[in-house]
This record gives sequence, C-alpha cells and structure tokens, in this order.
Amino acid sequence: PNLSAQDYECYLDAGINDWGGVSPLTIDFVNPEAPWPGLAELRDRSKSMGFELKPRLPVYPEFFLESDRFLPAALKAKVAGLSDDEGYVKGGIQRYAGFD
Repeated sequence: PNLSAQDYECYLDAGINDWGGVSPLTIDFVNPEAPWPGLAELRDRSKSMGFELKPRLPVYPEFFLESDRFLPAALKAKVAGLSDDEGYVKGGIQRYAGFD
C-alpha cells in the first residue's frame, strides 16, 4: 500500500484481502523511499469500504487452523497460542496500535 496510496479503494473494490507486510516499526527495506502508510489510515480507509483491518501472523490461518500438514506440531501449538479463533493475531490491531 505504500506504493499506491491513491488506489486503496480500487484494490479493496477489486477484492484484495491482504495489505502485505505493513509495519509501524520498520521501514520498507525494498522501497525505502516510500514510507508505510499509518495503521490508522489503512484501518479507516479499509473500514470506509466495509472491511476490517486485522493483523495476521506470518502464516495464513488456513495453513494451521484447518490442517496439520503444513506446520510441525510444536510450531503449530505456538502459532495457535498467538492467534484468536479465526487465526488472526490475538488482541487484533489494538495489540499493535492501541486502537479502540
């Protein structure tokens, strides 16, 4: 999203379901000239299109909630302990940004 801020709504309308690695802590090392958008901006613009901004773990929920095939048992247990019932980060965006 840091390379095309003017097009957020177009991407959401087209069906995007993941903003990729957006970090409030680091720069975009691939494109350092283009700072990450603020999480509040992404949240608000996503919400304006009817979507909820949810942080996810490095592994998509379907690869550990619905299958034992992709992660070793010990890693799956660790990931499950960090995730909510839908497989997203426990505590949601509030855990990172302090949003209400």
